[in-house]
Amino acid sequence: MIILNKKEDYKDHINLLKSNGETISLVPTMGNLHKGHLSLLEIAQKNSSKTVTSIFVNPLQFNKNEDFNIYPRTFEQDVLKLKKANCDILFAPMNQKEIFSNLESIHHIKAGPKGNILCGKSRPGHFDGVLKVVYSLFELSKPNIAVFGLKDYQQLFLIKQMAAKHFSTIKILSGSTIRDKNGLAFSSRNSYLDQEKKMIAPTFYEILKNGVDFLNKTKDVELSVKKIINLLENKNFVVDYVSFLTNELNKLKFEANEKKLLLSSVRLGSTKLIDNIEFI
Repeated sequence: MIILNKKEDYKDHINLLKSNGETISLVPTMGNLHKGHLSLLEIAQKNSSKTVTSIFVNPLQFNKNEDFNIYPRTFEQDVLKLKKANCDILFAPMNQKEIFSNLESIHHIKAGPKGNILCGKSRPGHFDGVLKVVYSLFELSKPNIAVFGLKDYQQLFLIKQMAAKHFSTIKILSGSTIRDKNGLAFSSRNSYLDQEKKMIAPTFYEILKNGVDFLNKTKDVELSVKKIINLLENKNFVVDYVSFLTNELNKLKFEANEKKLLLSSVRLGSTKLIDNIEFI
């Protein structure tokens, strides 16, 4: 695996691969890699001849009081995992300048209204920051394919929206949410959980599944949301949001074959957990 830290070296290497007829898949990450990330790399490998994983903890997507400074940085372990998984290239920018050459030039990249709901409501500007780093990575990498996880559904939706507008030749693929045996979705922030909270955390997904069943029986969104919130609070989760929406992040209409989503974000102690379930 080749490790590149400087954007000029990275761009030169990508251009060489392209000139040799290679197809490139990109898996953007913030590191602290887990089984979810590695499953995205597997998808990338099946769909291209060369795979790139990027590791960059993006300051633009953190607000003032969030965990940028303590976000888990496990670079050496990440390198070992990527080598074992046969990743071809790791792009790990040394600093912000190696990925954002000119912030003014990407000032116009914004998430829009769908970036101000759900996670965006409690984290203003978060998705603007996400899209800016993905936009910059797309410009540097010129990938044929980029792969993102379905666990971060709102993020995936907004990236697809941005790519359709600015990078129509890049195919966006999604990977299913990978869960531990207890049902908890793998997340880099799970490492914040202490032993007591690790026992409680899996009930998040169980409660969401019960909520989907309840909605299917009652067709009552408001009542279903109240039931889920009550169950979560009884387990000491602090609820950010619980929302039933279509897969286009619009209000449910209960039409035939309508793809529905239950999306939720909670805190358990100081740890933020997000999850979603797609259903018909």
